[in-house]
Amino acid sequence: MRKKTMFFGIYAGSAIALFSFREPLIRWIEMENTWYLNVLTALIALLVAIIPVIPYGIVAAILGAKYGSFLGAGINIVVSVAAAIILFGLVRGTFTEEGRYKIAHLKGVSFLTKLAERKAFMSILFARLLPIVPAQAINAFAAITKMPWKPYIYATILGKIPFILLVTLIGDQFFNETNYKEIAFSSMVYLLFLGVVYGIYRLYTNKK
Repeated sequence: MRKKTMFFGIYAGSAIALFSFREPLIRWIEMENTWYLNVLTALIALLVAIIPVIPYGIVAAILGAKYGSFLGAGINIVVSVAAAIILFGLVRGTFTEEGRYKIAHLKGVSFLTKLAERKAFMSILFARLLPIVPAQAINAFAAITKMPWKPYIYATILGKIPFILLVTLIGDQFFNETNYKEIAFSSMVYLLFLGVVYGIYRLYTNKK
């Protein structure tokens, strides 16, 4: 419960801060796009995705406002997945195989390790679909297991799409043509989707 409260608290605080600085953000959003500004923006977004100074969902919303729902979603998915792959590679390359084995088989972690290694794709997919689980924790945990690269990458791409699409759409609607009804409707649909995913996840883990 404490983790969930902290999760929503961080997002609420970030949303309030964004609303407070809405005018400067709008001026930046309305600036003419140049290739060097676009590259710099993408690099900053990648850095935030790897080292979460603020939740990446906030950055994704801003990019949605800057580039629109379609292009913004594409940029966000590429940046977010690239960050996940980079962090996965860094953790796996930093620890020796023996060190990863010891961490992965610590008491309280070994069950999750076995589940992740046996059903790599589904484990990562469910973890990505539930945004309460920090992305960096998923990346690091996956890296210390014997999980192959391919299922990790495929599950990461699929798992990130729903949340990225939502926050990008909200950012576009909130900063450009604010439509609170559409924002509320999109959020409710996503919450319903999360409820279904969580229910399936509980059934899946209980069977294991």
